[in-house]
Amino acid sequence: MLGELTGLLFLATVVSLAGAAVKAASLYGARWEISELIKVAQVLASYMVGAWLTWLVLRQPAPHGAWPWWRPLRGPAAGVLAVAISCLSMPVAGSLNQKVGPALFACAVAWLAVEICRSHGLHLGSRAPYTPLQQFQRWNVAEANLIACAATGLLFGPLGALLSQIAPDAAPILQESQTAALGLDGPVNLALGIVRTVAIEDVVVVAATITLMTAVRRPTWEIYTLVCLIEVGLHAYFGLSAIAAVIMAAGRVWLYLRCPSLLPLMASHALWNIFPEIGQLPLPYQLMAGVAIAASYAYISNRLRKSALEYTPDTPARSALVTEKSP
Repeated sequence: MLGELTGLLFLATVVSLAGAAVKAASLYGARWEISELIKVAQVLASYMVGAWLTWLVLRQPAPHGAWPWWRPLRGPAAGVLAVAISCLSMPVAGSLNQKVGPALFACAVAWLAVEICRSHGLHLGSRAPYTPLQQFQRWNVAEANLIACAATGLLFGPLGALLSQIAPDAAPILQESQTAALGLDGPVNLALGIVRTVAIEDVVVVAATITLMTAVRRPTWEIYTLVCLIEVGLHAYFGLSAIAAVIMAAGRVWLYLRCPSLLPLMASHALWNIFPEIGQLPLPYQLMAGVAIAASYAYISNRLRKSALEYTPDTPARSALVTEKSP
């Protein structure tokens, strides 16, 4: 099982880690000419992910509760996805290779993570349907993960500035924004980048890693260490300030260990990645977006809390809800 996890993490992150390392080296004036090697690695990873995914899907029956129309389509869909990511990994694919290809590859890796867990009788995240109390708990997970993402994102800049003041030559600052550094200009590229980030980081690096390592009874500190190291490596293009990613990584591990719900992690992570794009809008549109987000948050939070209170009997859980609701 650990061997499968190692292979999954390697295939999912090797290209991103190499790209982040190249950008980090450029901050120090080094020029690593390994772009062709990275392209070859992407092609090989796409072939291996596609083949592995197709083999697992054809080997296993459809999951319990799957839609009837989806059951006969699982195998063909896996095959089509395998061919698509293999073709789009080729440099001749042009702009699709740089935009659509990585997003589809991330989706394939996330599906592969689900199938690997299923092959061992494991499940990523909690199963539906959810009680009102569980829905409120999932909402709390999303809130906490958004805070962790915000703390990490807001710390990158000040930490980089502090380190550059302490050791100017050892800690250069990333001069461009994160979206610019990753080439996520425009709403389409941003949306594709968010799909790629959420699928790899939340589904594979966090959920699949925790699920598989917990199943083989690895110590919790090993899970925290592995996830944090990978997250810091994926954000290495920030330079030494990438160590701030430990906050987000450790926070997500802590949340998933206590409430193994995947969708709240994905949704809050995606929402945080949208904020930089909102910040580039004209001020009136920023205010409109802020009001819309705040109003939606207040409405959903109050509705879920009210439903949880109505559902929860007179237990310590209800007392905690009442205390939280009180000013």
